[in-house]
Amino acid sequence: MKINIKVKQEFGMNKRVIIDVGLTEERVAIIENSRLVEIHIERIEDDKIVGNIYKGKVTNVLPGIEAAFVDIGIEKNAFLHIDKVIIDQDKDKEAVTETEITPQLALDKIKVGQEIMVQVVKEAIVPKGARVTINISLPGRYLVLVPNNINMGISHRVEEEKERERLKKIVQKLKPKNAGLIIRTAAWGKELEDFLPDLDFLTRLWNKIKGKVNKTKAPMLLYEDLTLTYRIIRDLFTEEVEEILINSKTEYKNVLQFLKTLSLSELEPRVSLYEGEKAIFEEYGIEKEINKALQKKVWLKCGGYLVFDQTEALTVIDVNTGKFVGKKDMRRTILKTNLQAAEEIGFQLRLRDIGGIIIIDFIDMDNQEDIEKLIKKLEESLKKDKTKTNVVQNSELGLIELTRKRSRRDLENMLRISCPYCSGTGRVLSSESVSNMVLRKLEELCKTSRAEAVLLGVHPKVEEALSGTKMLLIKQLEKSNKKTIYIKSSKDIHIERIEVVAVGRLKEVKKIKQMFT
Repeated sequence: MKINIKVKQEFGMNKRVIIDVGLTEERVAIIENSRLVEIHIERIEDDKIVGNIYKGKVTNVLPGIEAAFVDIGIEKNAFLHIDKVIIDQDKDKEAVTETEITPQLALDKIKVGQEIMVQVVKEAIVPKGARVTINISLPGRYLVLVPNNINMGISHRVEEEKERERLKKIVQKLKPKNAGLIIRTAAWGKELEDFLPDLDFLTRLWNKIKGKVNKTKAPMLLYEDLTLTYRIIRDLFTEEVEEILINSKTEYKNVLQFLKTLSLSELEPRVSLYEGEKAIFEEYGIEKEINKALQKKVWLKCGGYLVFDQTEALTVIDVNTGKFVGKKDMRRTILKTNLQAAEEIGFQLRLRDIGGIIIIDFIDMDNQEDIEKLIKKLEESLKKDKTKTNVVQNSELGLIELTRKRSRRDLENMLRISCPYCSGTGRVLSSESVSNMVLRKLEELCKTSRAEAVLLGVHPKVEEALSGTKMLLIKQLEKSNKKTIYIKSSKDIHIERIEVVAVGRLKEVKKIKQMFT
């Protein structure tokens, strides 16, 4: 029992999991100390393939980049990188060890048309296809079975050396001769008998998958990973979770049955059925928190703020002092802002599930001691995140670089698409620019049309920009071309759009002008 208390202290107390089972999607919120720290979403229309195992057919081998493309039966061929085989795959998010393989030897063994078994470690993120590995891993409750590797590893989140050694000695007795094992974080404090059902289940599962290989033709799905709710139960329902709340009676019963399957009946009292009138995410303020997580600007307690800018290649985070002016000297003001920013960045990366290359532009500091404090604070903040993140030291420009593993779409890309008006740039033409476009449009209409009158529709801000000198220019166009020009505004018209509402006889255009809103 003491060991379990220690786990709770290390990984955070007051942890709750709230599961929203809807008609078209499942959403899981992880709350620590009354704050939303993770949001997971899985939709019916999405083909969830991360963790799935396929019998695929090699369609192309590219020695120049030590890679191959594999047809696994989905729309786009999967990408297989063959320079190394990694025990820790992105799906499991528990870094342990790596086994190097000579790239050319692996490439020599892989031929076009060959059928191979692969596992998806990263879903397709436009414009790239899914990423797969030949190093299969099957996660259980306490162990991960790695059939194509004989090494043994342990989660980096089990930090205490004595406990690491104790677990290694126990699992070493169980390890199959022809397969590797990874000891998961949930194994902390467990004894030999706790691992036996897990290993038995994983061994039987692997034998079942192998049995399918010779009976099927590629491309073919051999194994499908659990759906979201059950992955959360398997991977996250440890001693530090005080409650799991589910809004579906059917799923609630299924979860209780699943716990029995995992030999975790003692955790059943922590699972509750939500029967409130309000939607479960509304009741616990999660919808508001999700909306906040989509904003570019994040305010800090001190009055400073962060700005998140995501591009296809990387994410840039800018730190600003904002409203915070401090009480004593500039050095302390900057240090306090940067330290709060470092803590918030660790939280935001986890909540938004941002992966890939991340560049942080902290406020410039000259004092080396302060810089070391900042990096230490950032590393401490990132420790709470299960996803492996590497901190790279300052660049020559004083920027801090991170890399964070990415296996699926982040929150931004899951819930939003690029703006159809600005094509994802986040910017539109100014009202001044559009007003100049209006004048050019009028010139064109005056030259090409014999109509008596013209009615254009624009956004109200564009109409404002057409006042003064530009309105005099419009009057000149009317006089020189003997036409009547009307400009009417509507909030329903996009600021970049110019609508030619009517071109024709003056009497008819006047009528249309009166009806236009």
